Amino acid sequence: MSRRGVAVVVVACVAFIGLPALPSAAVRANGGDRDEYYVSAYEAAKRERESRAIDPAKRLTEYRRSAACLLPPASSLPCPPTDPAEPPLSLRCEDGDPVPPLWGRERGTPDDDFALAWELYVTWSCPEDQLPVVSQDDLRVLKVAPLLVHQQPVEGPMLLNKPVIVYVEPAEQDFHTVLLGTYGVDVHVKPEKYTWDFGDGEKLTTRRAGRPYPAFDVTHMYAETGTRQITLTTTWTATYRLDDDPAHRWRDVPGTATTTDTGIEFEIIEWRTRLVDE
Repeated sequence: MSRRGVAVVVVACVAFIGLPALPSAAVRANGGDRDEYYVSAYEAAKRERESRAIDPAKRLTEYRRSAACLLPPASSLPCPPTDPAEPPLSLRCEDGDPVPPLWGRERGTPDDDFALAWELYVTWSCPEDQLPVVSQDDLRVLKVAPLLVHQQPVEGPMLLNKPVIVYVEPAEQDFHTVLLGTYGVDVHVKPEKYTWDFGDGEKLTTRRAGRPYPAFDVTHMYAETGTRQITLTTTWTATYRLDDDPAHRWRDVPGTATTTDTGIEFEIIEWRTRLVDE
């Protein structure tokens, strides 16, 4: 998802029944991290959507999307430094045309009139900025089933200085869950790489799943006798699609998740040949 050039200006707190206020501190409008802008644009859009579910007679904040500056001539606050009637040239949206700035005005109680002055909460943003993002933390709470260790010989014993074959049966997994208690989301996870811990201090990370005998794609040779177990750590990447996304687009989840599986215990033995008289 592109995260370039969304400028967000928060010049007042948003407050209405049952919802926390937006931060009163202004986010940097000239430069800075796009992630800061993204969160602010999403939070403002979320509050705008949630306000529609509140009885208009009880709302403490009223919202309006407008490309034109709604600040009154007598206001001590200037309109944004760039003309709000046009989105900035640096704003590149993936899911359609830029979304006009969001304005709001407040009142103290439902019996009061709304303030005459509209305040700018969020300037131009992209349609994708109005949607929540599935994060790495969200991915890691999904119950992704671990891929299992396969080894040959299956139960041992393994021979000293002879290759032990290891492999997995890669399987992609799908989930449907609810994000933030509101948004239905499909999540598709797939294995990205495999880290084998052979139990003797040696590890191997590969993107190959390996194959059973007679293939020798991924192998390990033990240099000492003893009892060992092989542990596999699988690293997963994911994409997601929100039910409410008008574009129905699959998007990348930032970061990864991991699962582990430990195989059965086995012995490593040494076979010695001896010459005998016939």
